[in-house]
Amino acid sequence: MPERENSPANSVLESLGFALFVREADGTLRLDGAQPPVWLLHLWPALGAQHELPLADASPFLENFLIDAEECWREGGNRRCQSGPWVEQDVDGTEVHLEATALIAETVPMLLIERLGEAYEAKKSMLQKARETVIAYQRLNSEIQKKEILLHCLAEDMSAALANVITSLRLIEMESNEPKTTQLLGLASRAAEEQQTLINRILSVFARELNDLYGHGGYRELQQKSTDLRAVTRRAVEDVSPQFAEKSVGLNHPEDADGELNIAADAGHILRVIANLLENALDRTPAGGSVSVSLEADSESILLSVEDTGSELQPSVLQNLFAKFEQPSAGSEAVALRLHFCRMIVENSGGEIGCSAGANGGNRFWIRLPKISASR
Repeated sequence: MPERENSPANSVLESLGFALFVREADGTLRLDGAQPPVWLLHLWPALGAQHELPLADASPFLENFLIDAEECWREGGNRRCQSGPWVEQDVDGTEVHLEATALIAETVPMLLIERLGEAYEAKKSMLQKARETVIAYQRLNSEIQKKEILLHCLAEDMSAALANVITSLRLIEMESNEPKTTQLLGLASRAAEEQQTLINRILSVFARELNDLYGHGGYRELQQKSTDLRAVTRRAVEDVSPQFAEKSVGLNHPEDADGELNIAADAGHILRVIANLLENALDRTPAGGSVSVSLEADSESILLSVEDTGSELQPSVLQNLFAKFEQPSAGSEAVALRLHFCRMIVENSGGEIGCSAGANGGNRFWIRLPKISASR
């Protein structure tokens, strides 16, 4: 193809940072215009004498892209093929960011090379700032959830201790006592119940304050250790047994068995999760009913189930049962926060939590956690 003089169109392309090459029949890529742009000549000096794209001087990236470009030119039509950004070095060692486009104009196969300038740098800077913002947000969200877990742990510890005190006082009141002793026991019971009410109020206020700050995404920075789920379950059952006895609700739990069921989770957090599920089942189960705890293990995970004989939850309630600020129709605000806490701990330990209808009526709350070897 004969060499053409620089046209107004070529001048516009050059001013915008573009260079146009025409693919000839022998496969060479000849510059369209009398003189190559200054920036392109500085990048590939051989263009000044040959006016052909010197593939030997270019990076392997461009050579590989031309394989896709050949396919684009063979298919014809309006198809275009873009290389994406890549970097070349000019004679001074300065990096030049380029992007190539293969296309066909009036049946002529062409290669358009663009020098990516300020717009590319601005886009790259914007993406970098976006990444930094995402990282900062994740760190903030992580710190918020750390404080949330800490508060729940403290509140659950206090609530569990008070529940045991209240249960013990009520059991003592049922015995024969002197009038003065009975009066003192009543005062102690009322004081403990007031403390428990105060804890629930603190949790409610905390929930409202975090409503606008709460972020999505998992909290992945818990210091997790190998924990024997069988031993933790046994401890949780022991802790809540007095409450079940006071309400006359049966508590069926796994018999002691040999061997550990190890999971990668904080023992204290999982203990609170199981205790919360047991207390939730107790709240829902009427006197004379029962709650059953079971453990099932396979090669990869361990399934813990807590099944009650209370009223069955509706499917519409189950959908948002573990949502943080959702108020289940069958539970209080304290119950909603308790279940959300369980979901957060289980999911951040790499597990799952859910609820379904029980086999004999009632509800079956379950958690599945990844199993690890005892030697970890």
